[in-house]
Amino acid sequence: MARILVVGATGHLGRELISACRQQGHEPHALVRKATRSDPAKMKPLQAAGATIHDGDLADEGSLLRACRAAEIVISAIGGLQIGDEGALVRAVKEAGVKRFVPSDFGLDPAAAGPGSCVLFDAKAAVHATIKASGIPYTFIHSNAFFTYWAFSLGDLTRLGGTLPPEEVNVYGDGNVMGALTSLPDVAKVTVRAVMDPRMENNEIVITANKITQNLLIALWQTTSRRTVKRTGVPAAEVEKMIAGATTPDQAMTLVVSQLHRSMWIRGESLRRGPTALKATEVYPDLVFQTVEQGMQRILVNDSR
Repeated sequence: MARILVVGATGHLGRELISACRQQGHEPHALVRKATRSDPAKMKPLQAAGATIHDGDLADEGSLLRACRAAEIVISAIGGLQIGDEGALVRAVKEAGVKRFVPSDFGLDPAAAGPGSCVLFDAKAAVHATIKASGIPYTFIHSNAFFTYWAFSLGDLTRLGGTLPPEEVNVYGDGNVMGALTSLPDVAKVTVRAVMDPRMENNEIVITANKITQNLLIALWQTTSRRTVKRTGVPAAEVEKMIAGATTPDQAMTLVVSQLHRSMWIRGESLRRGPTALKATEVYPDLVFQTVEQGMQRILVNDSR
């Protein structure tokens, strides 16, 4: 049994990581901001899993060091827009002598996408370089697109926010480029297993169990839900214009979302594999991954409660 600290433990993926730690027989630890302790909805999953709570914040390097010293393994599940703030956590991990570190690298593999594909990927690549230079034992997890965002929005991140997938969506490019989607429980399951696997020390693993186009994703939802979805085509050239025009700080989200749509549905970068990444389905052939169809069914079940 290992002591595993999850940073970002109250987020969507963080909660699943805490649960996976307990399910796989480990001792979960959670870094939680003091303000979060007063939020019962966020604390309940951590308490249910019996997680040891550590007060801390990415802006307080001392709190990070104290929490890291209490653990053997550290997994960061902070949000994508916070990736550039991981420097203090990397330093704390190094000083604490952690046995394995997983940075918040969930999503597309920056090495496979290449420089300039997306500002988030470039930020991840910079964190990778820092970790490797520091000599910290690491495992990078490339989980590709989360069901929570991509399946729920039918592949159009501008439509997130409803209680069900949208009735109208933008279809990027011709809608026929394959992308890889993964459920959060499966991401967590692979991550916790990989950090305990000696083969995965200083290695990378990519999850591409579910491959689907945006057009097929929309069609699957229509069949599953018996609802009609209106589609509006957004040509690749229009996406490039949106990216080129997002030049000011207040357009940062437009830039990121447009780059993600380009990467996923126009360039097909989620199916590319970096030169050193191993396939999760080959490393762990016994694991059963949730399908997109099952994910759609879960959306309907949750909505009926």
